[in-house]
Amino acid sequence: MKSGGRIFLVDDDELIVSMIARSLKKQGYETQVQTSAKDIFRKIVAWHPDLILLDIHLDENITGLDILAEIKREKLTTPVVMLTSDDSAESAISAMKLGAADYLTKPFNIDEVHMIVANILENSRLKEEVNYLRTAGASCFENKIVGSSPAMQDILRKVEMFAKAKTDILLITGESGTGKEVLSRYFHDLRHEDYGNSPSEYTPFIAINCMALPENLIENELFGHVRGGLHRCQD
Repeated sequence: MKSGGRIFLVDDDELIVSMIARSLKKQGYETQVQTSAKDIFRKIVAWHPDLILLDIHLDENITGLDILAEIKREKLTTPVVMLTSDDSAESAISAMKLGAADYLTKPFNIDEVHMIVANILENSRLKEEVNYLRTAGASCFENKIVGSSPAMQDILRKVEMFAKAKTDILLITGESGTGKEVLSRYFHDLRHEDYGNSPSEYTPFIAINCMALPENLIENELFGHVRGGLHRCQD
């Protein structure tokens, strides 16, 4: 079975780590277990887990909160879920303040463990995808159209002029294969250069082949559809 992620499990209760590790392996996860705090940070760094399940109460010399603090201090991005037998809110609040992704109170249901693990790993994957797309989108600003002919230079000047004028709509016409979409992307990138990497202001470029859409569905695809909206307009 293909691994769904690498999970490092740290708890001084051998029964708990054995139970969780066995259950997670059945779910397709790769696991590594540790029942003491000895060399724990070095082992975490060496193994590169996708998620850490960490007991708050390990031994007298070092606690899970100490390890969590070191993880955050060293700027490791691996999410950490704290395990605690303390049902008071104090431990949970301390863990969350230090940057824990979540916490589980013992005794816990194994299905709850599966749910939290799956949700956190999925969120991590989504964040990685967003960061990748954001970087890819920003790199588009560096791509310039190369053209030395007077006609091409004139077209580029016009596109740049409209972009600087903060025009939101630009109609580009021409024969098939002449680069209308390339110019559209260039205009879009210039229009959004001031936004940088801000996800709240940058909008993606989405190309739509209108010829592939039925005539009666083009408006729905471009502007959305509200059930009964046409009838209300006619009324």
